Amino acid sequence: MSVRYWIAKNVEDPIRNETRNVGVIVTDGKTFAARFAGERDTGELDRRLLGQRFRYPDVYLQWLAYWRSQIEHGRVDAILGATTPNYFVTEGGETTDTGSDSVEAVCAFLYSLLVSDGPVMQAFELGEEEDETRGLGSEISQALQGLNILSNAPKFDARHPIRREAPIQGKHVVHKPSFSQKNGHLYVYEAIDLTMKRPKMIRERAGWMAYMYTDIKQADADARTYSIYRIREDDGGEAIEYAKKMLGGESTLINWTDDTARKQFLNERQRLAIAL
Repeated sequence: MSVRYWIAKNVEDPIRNETRNVGVIVTDGKTFAARFAGERDTGELDRRLLGQRFRYPDVYLQWLAYWRSQIEHGRVDAILGATTPNYFVTEGGETTDTGSDSVEAVCAFLYSLLVSDGPVMQAFELGEEEDETRGLGSEISQALQGLNILSNAPKFDARHPIRREAPIQGKHVVHKPSFSQKNGHLYVYEAIDLTMKRPKMIRERAGWMAYMYTDIKQADADARTYSIYRIREDDGGEAIEYAKKMLGGESTLINWTDDTARKQFLNERQRLAIAL
């Protein structure tokens, strides 16, 4: 199934132009689903969920009521045409790989990803306690530290250091990839451990990484993305092939287990770090 989605946005202070996502609208061409800040999973409005998010909550609730009334009649064009400096709805894009998920399920996923105050990875059910990729990330960090090209290196003298979890603005959300670097272009490096025992974890992390790369590239078309993976010689299976295909389409794959590939990758990062 293919779905289109739109993102409702709020700008509390137009002068500072700090935009926040406050809702999503999704359709498969037949039915609509939507969720907005202040609503429970059931769609019931609960003002307590607004917290201190809005300076003028009553104004937001007026917009929420308007959006809901238009969605009920499928009038997305009317919603897109109704804009103010503080509230507007923009085209989000199209999602094609939704499998058998319902429009409501896709909407819930996009809301968790784009609007919810919870960590982005919660949308992919990737809690920190389950993310086995942390070990690989530490290994990569130690290798970069040994080359003195991390921004917190004790003998720091790199002109273009690699930074850990630095915020990067995508088209829709702010991401914090494991590693990033700037030298003429933005370079984004993320890790995935393909030795994880749970295929679902592999597929979901690959999906999250691919989304992050796409969102960053939509904001910066010249960004360069790299997926660093660890794998055993005898590893295979559908989940691993899915991850390689998904990430190979959005990034350069680096096999950390392969000595030659690992050394070449590190040498290139070092060259970028010290170049003029």
